[in-house]
Amino acid sequence: MDATGTKHVRQFLSAGLSLLRGVTGDDAYEKYVAHMTRTAPDEAPLSARAFYQAQMEQKWSCINGCC
Repeated sequence: MDATGTKHVRQFLSAGLSLLRGVTGDDAYEKYVAHMTRTAPDEAPLSARAFYQAQMEQKWSCINGCC
């Protein structure tokens, strides 16, 4: 494979990985930081750990335990 073919394969794999990360939510923190940088540049964003903790609390806070 020549250099151009290798470049296209890498671009394809990179796009696939980016799509996968978007579908699974793995890129949520990066999107959050970008959003905070745009909308509230004077405010420090949460750390990754605090961000994911807040997401988990929000996700599970509505569960009442009833069937």
